[in-house]
Amino acid sequence: MRAQHWLFFALAGMAVAAVAGLIPLLTGAPASAQPIDGATYTGTHSGGGTIQFTVSGDGSEVQNLQLTAIPCDGVPIDFNWPALATIPIIEDQFDVSLDPTTNRVTGSFASDSTASGTFVHDTSGLPCQSPPLSWTATTSAAPTATVMPSPTETATPTATATATTTATPTATPTATPTATPKPTASPTPGGLVAGWNHVCYVGPSQNIQDALANISQDVLAVYRLGAEGYDKWFPNKPDISTITTLSPYKPLFLLLASNAAWPQQPSGSPPAATPLVQGWNSVCYTGEPKDVESATQGISGQFAVLYVLAPNGSWQRFVPGRPDVSDPVQLDRFTSVLILVTEAGGTQWAFDP
Repeated sequence: MRAQHWLFFALAGMAVAAVAGLIPLLTGAPASAQPIDGATYTGTHSGGGTIQFTVSGDGSEVQNLQLTAIPCDGVPIDFNWPALATIPIIEDQFDVSLDPTTNRVTGSFASDSTASGTFVHDTSGLPCQSPPLSWTATTSAAPTATVMPSPTETATPTATATATTTATPTATPTATPTATPKPTASPTPGGLVAGWNHVCYVGPSQNIQDALANISQDVLAVYRLGAEGYDKWFPNKPDISTITTLSPYKPLFLLLASNAAWPQQPSGSPPAATPLVQGWNSVCYTGEPKDVESATQGISGQFAVLYVLAPNGSWQRFVPGRPDVSDPVQLDRFTSVLILVTEAGGTQWAFDP
């Protein structure tokens, strides 16, 4: 079964400097053709799957980028580029990477109806890593003729339409950051969404199949970050699964085929503190609900960045001392977080009441 991969997550080996956000990396000579405004391009990639995207109505960006059957850790997955992450077209080319992952797409338009480029889905040791893929896509749409005529009568409505279309992408990024902070916590143990979930397991220590019994028909993959990297579990694939037991108050990455309810009864008393190693840690926050700055005061100066996966598939980020690049994240009890610890030898995060 091909996994639906709707979201991306943090790198185990990502450098601290990677917290800069979306980073367009435009290189190379200008292409010799132009993208067709509003056209949908479809094609294939070297991994054996398909690629599809749409050029915006004003030709300024690539939208709705989708790839299928990406070879990833032995399991073919699908990937939808996040809607909030724009792919600008500059000089008929695009080259954009995602943060906090190293997903990267490049492309150029060899002719009005053909585009080609590369795609890499690389999480550097985390659950999914693909080889570099090359792709080619075409469209049957014809170039828009309305921008070509020179008469004043035609030029006037063209300019009006251009202004309208240009205003739309400008408004969308402006409105998006306002909407993004609203789902500030990752899905609770009771409600899971289709795609990736970073969720805290709070039930008793038990066999993974028993723990997932209520959602077994929806689970495509499970990953758990430990000191030595990621353990994993796939349904009906014991030969490549390394997780056998789930322990309480340990975060999991769950890949689901559809939305599902996973109610859990907390087992025993939640821990008042958790040890952190230098590097990336996946942590179940068990303190009282607080804003992230207050919740992490005890480890101030010992970590570089903290990420929370929102139910809408976007990563929210907190960088200590950098409100300009941080989201207003609220940590609720049993929120799962990814935190990059810089303290040599690690530290301990005490969840103060």
